[in-house]
Amino acid sequence: MAIKFTNTDLQMAAEEKRQAYLTAVREGKEAKEIEELQGEYMKAYAEGLKDEVMQTARGEYNDASSDMNVKLQRGNNVLLAEERKFFKMLVEDDANYDLYKKGELIPKTTVERIFDDIKVERPLLNKINFKLGGLKTRLILADPSGQAVWGEIFGKIQGQIGASIRAIEFTQNKLTAFAIVPKDLIEFGPEWVERFVRLQLVEAIGQKIEEGVVKGGGSTVHQPVGLMKQMTYDEDGNVTGVKDKVSSGKLTFADDKTTAKELAGVGTLLSVTEKGKPVNVRGKISMLVSPADSFSVEASNTIQTQNGLWITSLPYNIDPVVSEFVPSAKVVPFVGSRYEAVHTGNVEIKGYDQTLALEDCDLFITKHFAHGQPLDNKTSLVYDLAIPGMPAPVV
Repeated sequence: MAIKFTNTDLQMAAEEKRQAYLTAVREGKEAKEIEELQGEYMKAYAEGLKDEVMQTARGEYNDASSDMNVKLQRGNNVLLAEERKFFKMLVEDDANYDLYKKGELIPKTTVERIFDDIKVERPLLNKINFKLGGLKTRLILADPSGQAVWGEIFGKIQGQIGASIRAIEFTQNKLTAFAIVPKDLIEFGPEWVERFVRLQLVEAIGQKIEEGVVKGGGSTVHQPVGLMKQMTYDEDGNVTGVKDKVSSGKLTFADDKTTAKELAGVGTLLSVTEKGKPVNVRGKISMLVSPADSFSVEASNTIQTQNGLWITSLPYNIDPVVSEFVPSAKVVPFVGSRYEAVHTGNVEIKGYDQTLALEDCDLFITKHFAHGQPLDNKTSLVYDLAIPGMPAPVV
């Protein structure tokens, strides 16, 4: 998501690091390089966020009318008792000493807010079946051919599909992020510590989950299976590997009739499962597109009414969704209800005692487990975007 800091120097520094990370993902660089670039971005993001939050905190702290009831009425950040205790402990030297030795769980209510915020910031994750669970979870999924079950797990989720009775196994993948907390933030109260940590985790966790849902290489590389990937299976139907999907053709959006015909072809292909069974996808198709290309797609499908209003609409209620992880000149139609993702309700946080470039800050490492996977290879398709007059692809 676009970064907006008051300090333009910090904003430019963070945006430069963000673009380097996104470019590495789109170009399919090595995982180690991608992780390093994301780490550099999050440090720059935390630096800008620290400046922004500290300014706002000082302003509100000096506001004589900021009692608890007024805060509630204004929709300000007010914590439960458990949350206040946790985030107060996080920045107190005597209290957080134990965090360097053992993992503590962020309050579940905070985790729920983090993932609510992520789904607001990242519309793609609102389109798929993105569920909150625990390390011991039983997730019941309806399926026209039977019943799918994700059973109790210890590092592994197992399922069975009733009609054909085949096991679908995949491991949950550990997602690690970090949060930087300025020591002097505690003078403004635990609410500000919580806000600062939550904003960082929304950015860090949200971007990695979306990256995985779009381009993830599967459990063999400890990632979700991306919508741009083609799965291969063993004889029992377990996913053994993934590779890039081959393009299903071109979308030109050249004119009204061409657009309707092209998207009818997309809908037809998505209306049949990999095993040849029909599935009703009307009103359920979304289309991933890069931020830059989204304007070309919308321009091809936008009209001005007699009242001067501009209206954008694609045939068959297909909904464009922007993602920074989609390469330029590619578009990914998908059926969100046919992509399953689960993450744990517990997020472990542990102090990190190594030197940090930011002064007077503590660094905390967070870990949780997640996985995502299409129901089959007909959950999504990849097309080349070839709109006449479209700007050259952005590398």
